[in-house]
Amino acid sequence: MVRVLLLLTSFTALAAWAGAQGPTPPLSAADKIKLFKSNRTLIENLVNHGIALSSVDAPLKRAEECRRTAVTLGNYLERAAKEDRNPDRVAELAGLMGDVVRDGLAPNLDEAERTTPAESPDGKRVKELQTIVATDLDNVRLAVPAGKVADNAKVKAALAALAELKSKFGK
Repeated sequence: MVRVLLLLTSFTALAAWAGAQGPTPPLSAADKIKLFKSNRTLIENLVNHGIALSSVDAPLKRAEECRRTAVTLGNYLERAAKEDRNPDRVAELAGLMGDVVRDGLAPNLDEAERTTPAESPDGKRVKELQTIVATDLDNVRLAVPAGKVADNAKVKAALAALAELKSKFGK
């Protein structure tokens, strides 16, 4: 009997807590317009990077274009962190940047490293690009200021995933 009463009390308390949460307020019209303009420019940049990526066939050139794409996402991430202070957008952009680095940049750099003689100009560029990418990933982490955004669990997880990707570049 005591178990049933305790279970019902716990269930009632949890139901009351869940009911008190309420939906998140919708975005204002001004916020929607600002987000639309920002997304439109970002999408335009990403499409242009995708078109440029489709026209190159060498792994080093593909890696360089993937880096440009990652830098674009990093710039928008920094804006979302510093100007908008929007942790959900920061986490989303960090995740997208991680996808580009993990699925595009890293494999192309690996292929370029395997197929390019280390002492050639392109081989030296591969090593240089690895260092640059490691620095880019550090800069993204540093672009998120301490406070509400940096303390968000999703942002912490996304930045940790980017930090883990940095290990693929030998730094």
